[in-house]
Amino acid sequence: MTAADAKVPTSPAHGRVLFVDDSPDVRKSFRRALVQAGHVVTEASNGFEATELVAQQQFDLVVSDVHMPDMNGVELLRRVHESDPDLPVVLLSGDPDLESAMRAVEYGAVEYLAKPIDLAKFRASVLRGLEVRRKRVEVREAVAGRWQRRLKAESTDTSDLEGTLLGERYRVGALLGSGGMGSVYEGTREDLAGMPVAIKVLHAGIGGDVDVLRRFRREAHLVAAIAHPNIVRVIDFQMPSDEPAFIVMERLHGCSLGDALRQDRRFTLEEAAWIGVQVLAGLEAAHGANVVHRDLKPDNVFLTTMPGVVDVVKLLDFGVAKLTGTPWDERLTQTGMVMGTPAYMAPEQARGESADARSDLYAVGCLLFEALTGRTPFVANNYNAVMFQINQGTPTPLLELRPDIDHLFAEVIGKSMSKDVELRFQSARAFSEALLPWAPHGPVSGQRPLTAEAMAATIRPPAPAHPRVSRRRKASR
Repeated sequence: MTAADAKVPTSPAHGRVLFVDDSPDVRKSFRRALVQAGHVVTEASNGFEATELVAQQQFDLVVSDVHMPDMNGVELLRRVHESDPDLPVVLLSGDPDLESAMRAVEYGAVEYLAKPIDLAKFRASVLRGLEVRRKRVEVREAVAGRWQRRLKAESTDTSDLEGTLLGERYRVGALLGSGGMGSVYEGTREDLAGMPVAIKVLHAGIGGDVDVLRRFRREAHLVAAIAHPNIVRVIDFQMPSDEPAFIVMERLHGCSLGDALRQDRRFTLEEAAWIGVQVLAGLEAAHGANVVHRDLKPDNVFLTTMPGVVDVVKLLDFGVAKLTGTPWDERLTQTGMVMGTPAYMAPEQARGESADARSDLYAVGCLLFEALTGRTPFVANNYNAVMFQINQGTPTPLLELRPDIDHLFAEVIGKSMSKDVELRFQSARAFSEALLPWAPHGPVSGQRPLTAEAMAATIRPPAPAHPRVSRRRKASR
């Protein structure tokens, strides 16, 4: 690299470009054009050299020829994105073909240009690639900042709350667990015969953030409004001026699906289907209220027990839920922000795009996959690698990990996890109905006495009643 090339770009329109081609003459020609445009240029003569450079240095864009010996540009694209999913790649081809073009799209190339290439067009493509990089970095930094705030909040010492009285009526008991926004304690309502409750207290470290307070309050209001038996019941919500904000919920006994998996519990097909139809029943109610959960994961699926029935589902933590079609909610859940837990994100969420009800259904497929196999569909060494796998990879087939599973059930799970939202189930009810052949009833005292109709009536929300206009109100108008 020459001294002129080493100059660090100072404009968003300039960047650090890795140019890869096996022809020295081609590298020289394009290098000159890039340097004249103000970019810092590094050359590589083959894909292996380029892969090593990407691992060692920081680039804003990779430009590579497609047809090279040893490793072609499409394979380089795949390897680059395994290392850095946010790094844009522009491919050039003197002999373009449909197969390589389709694979380039599949692996996420920014552009696929046919040689000979007009220099003005090439420079414009480079600028578009750098703009993609800039936007991806902004999203990544925003996500990193959010996770740092969550870690800071989770590290806040809240043990001194045990034994205190909140809202003049709720006695705080032992700490049950912590999440991104708050810690959950067991508690009692002293003014109501010591009624057992769970108290979710907003972390002190983020209690001064106006948007966090709005999100916390909205979580309480959303869950209270949905009021479904497969969603944890909210009893009270308070934001005292001299105490932390808190939500009071029904006290549940049992463990989360996450805890069960960490204890190496492996679910039968029937047990997984029973859990699935209950999760979907809760989601059907939430989606009917225009609420998308966006953070379904094993730790947010609580398994409790009712008389004679085990593994009764209660959905938790609507803290990053999105109320669709509401402008004020968009300020709290901006498109481009990656919300949720990586291993269970739908591809559109991983790309920072808007999530809808079908994103939740994708997460349910991931939950059932893990319940049956003990592992998430995509396993990688770091956050970026997981995000790449979600968008570009293919999970190990369910039947390879659980050969005893009905192949039709495996097809249902596969459909729920389709990368194309249009190929997934389009509603929670449709997904639930697909699971019903394997869950005609819940596990009841080791037997199965419930009929499919009885179970469906138990887990499904009632049809909304048509509101009746009060005659008194009508007359007063």
